[in-house]
Amino acid sequence: MIKYPLVLSDIDGTLVDDNGAIPDHVVQAVQAYSQAGGHFVLASARPPLTMVDIARQLDLTVPLVTLNGSLIVTYDPHAGSWDILAEQPLYSRVPIQLYQTIVTHQLPVSLNVYSGLAWIANQHDQWNDQEAAITGTWPLIKPLAQRLATGLTVHKMLAMAAPTVIDELTAIIAAHPEWHVNASRSKDTYLGISDASVSKQSALHLLADHFNISLAQTMAIGDGDNDLPMLTTAGLGIATGNARPTVLAQAAQTVASNTDGGVAEALNDYALVH
Repeated sequence: MIKYPLVLSDIDGTLVDDNGAIPDHVVQAVQAYSQAGGHFVLASARPPLTMVDIARQLDLTVPLVTLNGSLIVTYDPHAGSWDILAEQPLYSRVPIQLYQTIVTHQLPVSLNVYSGLAWIANQHDQWNDQEAAITGTWPLIKPLAQRLATGLTVHKMLAMAAPTVIDELTAIIAAHPEWHVNASRSKDTYLGISDASVSKQSALHLLADHFNISLAQTMAIGDGDNDLPMLTTAGLGIATGNARPTVLAQAAQTVASNTDGGVAEALNDYALVH
């Protein structure tokens, strides 16, 4: 039997280990949960293309919550086609205003833009090279100022920099409520910027409605501050043992770390009724 028929799980720091691989017993636990009738949904700050291989590895055919909830898609692995279930891009002038603000303050930030399936950056640098190594995809190198000035639809921006620089950028963004954005850290050096109306929490609400499941029957698993909205909204919010202190403090339950297969523990001990 299934106690929680809908589970949303973060990927990095949660589902995959520190080498970016999914432990074998986690794969087995996810497949067993799905075969029992559960809906296991990946919910990540990652863009869509970087989540497909993980979904394939887990034999998932459910929607993908990408870009922190800014873009929720379904993917047909047989046809290789995408359908948008829901999307909420940033207000049209916000991306160029944020870009210009970073330039004005001379912040040493690697700014990356996600538009639909595309990942765009000004140039290759140590930060997006690092992100590419993690996700297995590479950005398109295009002049951001020019693209953003033309009103490119932007679902998410990712700023990567030293923690103190991210602190400064976070404070700058907080001083601009008219941008209507949500800025959240997935790690000390990563700041994801999306429309204020979207988060993994809003994705949880949408998918609960999509599957006709009450929030009380949902479970969420994560490790980062950007996971907190869904952890505190789900019927059961679970933190992996490696989670940030703020997440550990607010999660209802804590399981093993990502490297030790905490997701398998969460599914076996809480989602399924033995």
